Amino acid sequence: MTLVFMILALVPLPTHEQRMLLHKSHHQPSSLAMPGDYWVEDHDFDVLNYDIDLTVNIPADSVWAVMEIEMEALSAELDVIGLNFHWSYIIDEITEGARSLDWDVVTGGDLEIALERPVNVGEKLEIAIHYHGRPGWTQKHGLYIDDDGKWGVSFTNCEPQGARLWIPCWDDPSDKATFTQRITVPEGYEVVANGTLEEEDREGEWWSFTWQEHYPQPTYLIAFAASQDFVTADSFAVVEGSQVPMRTWVLSANDVRYRFECTPGIVEYFSEIFPPYPFADEKYDQVHAYISGAMENTTCTFFGVETNWGEDWSYVIAHELSHHWWGNWITCATWGDLWLNEGFATYCEVLWWEEKYGQEGHDAYADWIMRQYLEWGQRHPVYDPPWGDLFGVTTYEKGGSVLHMLRQVLGDEVFFDCINEYAWRNANESVITDDLQDAVEDVSGMDMDWFFDEWVYGPGHPHYEIGWRVNPPTYQSQAAWEVEFAVAQTQDQKVHYFPFRMPLEIGIYTGGDVEIITFTDSIGYQRFAAEVDAEPDSFRLDPGNKVLCEITYHEDIDDVPVIEGIEEDIEESVISLTADPVFSAGLHVRFTQPDNSDLELSLYDASGRLVKSFYKGSSQEVYRIYPLEDLSPGVYFLKAELGSDAVYSVKTVKVR
Repeated sequence: MTLVFMILALVPLPTHEQRMLLHKSHHQPSSLAMPGDYWVEDHDFDVLNYDIDLTVNIPADSVWAVMEIEMEALSAELDVIGLNFHWSYIIDEITEGARSLDWDVVTGGDLEIALERPVNVGEKLEIAIHYHGRPGWTQKHGLYIDDDGKWGVSFTNCEPQGARLWIPCWDDPSDKATFTQRITVPEGYEVVANGTLEEEDREGEWWSFTWQEHYPQPTYLIAFAASQDFVTADSFAVVEGSQVPMRTWVLSANDVRYRFECTPGIVEYFSEIFPPYPFADEKYDQVHAYISGAMENTTCTFFGVETNWGEDWSYVIAHELSHHWWGNWITCATWGDLWLNEGFATYCEVLWWEEKYGQEGHDAYADWIMRQYLEWGQRHPVYDPPWGDLFGVTTYEKGGSVLHMLRQVLGDEVFFDCINEYAWRNANESVITDDLQDAVEDVSGMDMDWFFDEWVYGPGHPHYEIGWRVNPPTYQSQAAWEVEFAVAQTQDQKVHYFPFRMPLEIGIYTGGDVEIITFTDSIGYQRFAAEVDAEPDSFRLDPGNKVLCEITYHEDIDDVPVIEGIEEDIEESVISLTADPVFSAGLHVRFTQPDNSDLELSLYDASGRLVKSFYKGSSQEVYRIYPLEDLSPGVYFLKAELGSDAVYSVKTVKVR
């Protein structure tokens, strides 16, 4: 029998179909995205600010625009500026100050602009691009103009590479810039956009709205929406004693303002466990747009007009809102690192369910996202997914599961300390996965290569097979029952990482009681024993659903397959001492030697003080789990002493 996971039935959960709406399937990469676009593209300038002056003639389905771009040279003798821009627009003129510049349209519609003179490193320049035409949106990207009134709203939709379909820009998440949007529309239309409303003019046949985003953002988050049919509702959250203004903009024909009443509470909760809401001096708006899911445009999140999120929308509100920390404040520098946006936002759904329903809510939601991956996900790594599966289950659900497991490995306090350090040290920047690992290692003091190698850079997940044997006390004065276990990793090594190294728990059940033992599995096959006070009647591997895995149970220990070449031959082994690198309740210890020399196993604290003696005797192998629930958190050293002149030592860390 293969056991995947069980659901805590009393906790409400979205359906698979509702969950998939968060995956931006409507944003799937278009034919514009070539393999070379996947990574940080080398360019010789840093964009500092975009100033967008856009007149949208909605009935005529056309625009007139001027884009002013302020940038700083990153290389000497910079004489050509390359920008992403779609070929469907007519460029009227490109200027630098009062001077007109020459330009060429290159492969894919991009622009190459020749500067009048070369500029040097650190020198700033401004160019203005004047253009007009009809939007060139492709495969649900770019600017949508509601010229026939069918949608009720005109809007933009840019992730991952849709900004170039309506504005000239450097369309890469590694280059963040501030921006201003001056949107002019026919009278009667209201416009909402990123940042704060700096100016509005409602006189005459054309109305103008100037919105300014003061914090650097990637181009895929630049957004606005315009409609004659918005109805609004105002609210606020309190963050660090100050009010954060919020407004909901929905279409009158589909008035769902009440669905968003939970938003202030979610803002306040995330501002407690993470740094305070990063855009508190701007706002947080939630806006109807004609998309099939939702999009976390900075301070201006879009929600699909006709999307069915179920009765409780708070999971999707939590997901999109959390991007304002993980995606907008801190942005993936490459699309290969997208899990830093979407995996974090997915795990924030788990955290909100934990706040809403307690530990049971956390466990149920974490279990649910792991099952989504196991049932629907591709087996490629979280990092560097295929371009066609960029917004797939592996990026979202497996990415969220990675954070769930990281929390189990580190413990709650260290985990949140790591996440907050990662946030503060990278505020307003673009990041790669190494930046997260660096923060985790710096705060925890642990080498985390093993974790990131297997769960982020490696493919797939472990498939454990486990069996047991119960041995009664061997003599009358012995009270303990011995339980032997055999555990194997049987995942296909051509598809999955092998072998995974993870701390695992086994629940041993006796009547209504359960005893949890913890061990580290890091080889293809292993056998070990534990002692319990009474005859057990059942067991379960990973009873708390802490590891992303599949499990097959065997009634007999000998039915667990031995993975060839992995099980150690004790008779021929060299001296070896291993222990869990991190533990909470029980420390899993393994010592082997080629003969039966005298042995002492002891635990010392960081000051060198003896804390506990585990074993003294002569044995070829010691393979036990030692209970240490009452031990204080900290760094310890397990030592094996052979006679008077041979000492082996390994470091281990006790967490809460």
